Amino acid sequence: MKERIEYIDLAKGICIFLVVLDHISVGKYFSGGDYPMNDIFMQTRMPLYFILSGLFFKDYDGGIREFLLRKTNRILVPYLFFMIVYQALAKLMSTLTSIDTTAANITGIWAPLWFLLCLFWMNAIFATLYYIIKRFIPSGLTADVALGGCVLAIGIAGYYAGDLPMNIGTAMTSLPFLWIGYLLNRRLRFFQMSIKWQWALLLGIGMIAVLHYTYMGENFFYLNTYSSPLLLVYLAGLLGTLGILLLSRVIKWLPIISYIGRYSIIVLCTHMAVMKVVLALLSLLPKDSGASCWSTLWQNNAVQSWTVLALTITGCVFCCWLLHNYLPWFTAQKDLIKIGSQKTQAS
Repeated sequence: MKERIEYIDLAKGICIFLVVLDHISVGKYFSGGDYPMNDIFMQTRMPLYFILSGLFFKDYDGGIREFLLRKTNRILVPYLFFMIVYQALAKLMSTLTSIDTTAANITGIWAPLWFLLCLFWMNAIFATLYYIIKRFIPSGLTADVALGGCVLAIGIAGYYAGDLPMNIGTAMTSLPFLWIGYLLNRRLRFFQMSIKWQWALLLGIGMIAVLHYTYMGENFFYLNTYSSPLLLVYLAGLLGTLGILLLSRVIKWLPIISYIGRYSIIVLCTHMAVMKVVLALLSLLPKDSGASCWSTLWQNNAVQSWTVLALTITGCVFCCWLLHNYLPWFTAQKDLIKIGSQKTQAS
């Protein structure tokens, strides 16, 4: 088993924590999303995962077939598994209760799954281009530039295409992020780069600061709609990602955050469902209209917000443990579809 890179788990943990925070902030929690630095994180959350996917891009011996099978196991299987479970649950609840009550409260639990479908399309498009170019141009800088040219053309087309079905538009627009990650590892040897912690800290804070003081507008990757010019969308994603990665290199590990980063796909797929359960349970608490200390405290928006966040993260940690141990084939922890090399080893 390959040794895990601790700071990568931490970086993913920070981002999935921000995703959970953002979804909890919808509505009254955290003042409708107006928590500090939300505008920065909006530019960074999704690009970090896209760039990381490029950082870990691998040319397999089995070519594009093996590549797609591996991405099916790691991305498409969890997407289909959770989508089927959640849709079945919604159907069941709609037959048992009024659609205006309980069922309506669970209809959004599959919303975050869009990201997995988008990530799968990105990898499929990128790998197809990579293996086609590899056939005609020897591996090297020329091939990487040609790949970048194709990727950028697709990114521009996606930016102007808008919200296409099945998140294909977002996959097209975001494709250059994957190529950036690919180049960071292939050309700059990102994982082997030796950066002293002082410089990593300074550069990380500096990139976040530049992003903070540069107006980027409202850019929604889910809807593939952007108020910023395309160049700024890419620049913001790159700055934020590098800032988080460099700061994670300095910190290396944080309890809970690193853990949910290691199982970030499980957290992504379950946190909305967990949050719905948390909100349902909190709604059962006695509504004391008096002036008791607890009642006064609970009326505070910050107390409500951090309580929901803490309980949701706790529930996600439990889901990570449960699904990792009992359903690993459906949550990207083990391969459901056996790949050629694995079959050979097994025999």
